[in-house]
Amino acid sequence: MYKYLWLIVVPLFLGCAKNHNSPAAELNYVELSREGEVSLYEVVFLSNIDFLNVFEKGERPISSILRCSLGVDEMPVDPTINQYSASGLVSVSQPTRNGELFVYSSALSFYENMNGGRSRRTLNADELRRILQDKQFVPCVYTATAFGFKAYRSATMRVPVADIFREVGIQ
Repeated sequence: MYKYLWLIVVPLFLGCAKNHNSPAAELNYVELSREGEVSLYEVVFLSNIDFLNVFEKGERPISSILRCSLGVDEMPVDPTINQYSASGLVSVSQPTRNGELFVYSSALSFYENMNGGRSRRTLNADELRRILQDKQFVPCVYTATAFGFKAYRSATMRVPVADIFREVGIQ
């Protein structure tokens, strides 16, 4: 009997995640620039929400990531289903508010998801050109998680493909 007790207990805990009650942040793209000779690209953006306080006071996010979908026009909820993606950790670019907006940055890498999202391969310039050639923008979403809370997800930000091509060196 005890070996089946987990079938009752686990579903009870799964429903215990608290709602963060924070509205979806509006993200405004500022710029994209290559970081040195490595395959990282810093995207700077503005938000109307303080990402460090989207959960309850004193509850900091344990993950703070900007995810972008290269292959499709909308960002799916499950990022592992995207074959081509970009992502990076989000950091506070300026600790003070810029008027009414917060300034953040993320060092993105462009990659192909393989093995159901369990491994990645960095994309080269020719592959990026092929994937993005018919697109004007790449959709990106900020996501954050904290213990005991449902995941937070922002509204979609659009990064211009022309800026990606410029920084990657695609004419």
